[in-house]
Amino acid sequence: MQVTTTGFTIAEYCDQMEKGSITINRDYQRSDAVWPPAARSYLIDTILHGFPIPKFCLSQKTDLRSRKTVKEIVDGQQRSKAILDFYENKFRLTGKSEFSGRSYDQLDQGDKQRFISYSISADVFVGATDNEIRQVFRRMNSYTVPLNPQEKRHATHQGELKWFIVEVTERYENTLKSIGVFTEKQLSRMQDSGLLSEIVMTMLTGIKTASQSLLNKFYTDKDAEFPEEQDMSTRIDQAFTHILRWEQIHNTTLMKPFQFFTFFLAISHALKPLSVLNSVYQASALRTFNDDIVLANLGAISEALDAEDPPEFLINFVSASRAGTNTKINREMRFKTYSTAMRPQMLQ
Repeated sequence: MQVTTTGFTIAEYCDQMEKGSITINRDYQRSDAVWPPAARSYLIDTILHGFPIPKFCLSQKTDLRSRKTVKEIVDGQQRSKAILDFYENKFRLTGKSEFSGRSYDQLDQGDKQRFISYSISADVFVGATDNEIRQVFRRMNSYTVPLNPQEKRHATHQGELKWFIVEVTERYENTLKSIGVFTEKQLSRMQDSGLLSEIVMTMLTGIKTASQSLLNKFYTDKDAEFPEEQDMSTRIDQAFTHILRWEQIHNTTLMKPFQFFTFFLAISHALKPLSVLNSVYQASALRTFNDDIVLANLGAISEALDAEDPPEFLINFVSASRAGTNTKINREMRFKTYSTAMRPQMLQ
């Protein structure tokens, strides 16, 4: 088997697909699932913004009688179909980018040129048998880093919740790094996406012990419809607005992911109480926060976490922050304390 790497512009690639010199072989289809509009649109948006997309794999075969060469798509069938459909003006982009709502024909001339000129890279397997192609992917997979649970969720789900989390994560990934919640390496492994997913799930279903199976079910339940999207988006924006203003707590122990989780929930609950959290802390809505008092309270919490002998009124909070930090009981304890810290009176 010979492997060569080649490039196509999208115009060249789609032209060859239309002429049948590049075809789809259903035997290589890894999934029968049809990409939803959000997934197709995200791919096209990625191309229009000039970001790279994964390499395609093609198997080149020559018919000895007709002497015609055909390339079959081994890996990249969903991407190829989405690109061709957009090229042929068959769908409009969804989402919230500057290209949303547009088909190919409705793009500006410069954007059209950028799209059709975009370079697709492909590995072409020449004279490969089915067994050799199978071995290619087995060997490639044996050298890749195993996906963590959040990466697996975003690889297997293509529904409304997944694309909402993608959008929110892109909106706040730099913020989460700058205030000290995650490092660049953690962002690259989607830990920010996992945290925001847990926050959204908790706002809708209540505080529970951290569970990958519960998150998997939540993604599945919200695949087809996610009617709470606008409310969740507003809550997230409001909470981040206050967190960004409180610079004194940035890059402190309060920004550890397990602390940030309950702290974030407390902010949102204080501004607009969540029914699923009222059983843990009954709150009345605040129009705004008294920043001086809130920061003094958060400062006391931060000092207690670093102290060898924390004050009596924060001992339970500190205990809930030192072991079993993601259990229901310890999350609820921290949530109560943070919720109290949001009120216009000093902790004591």
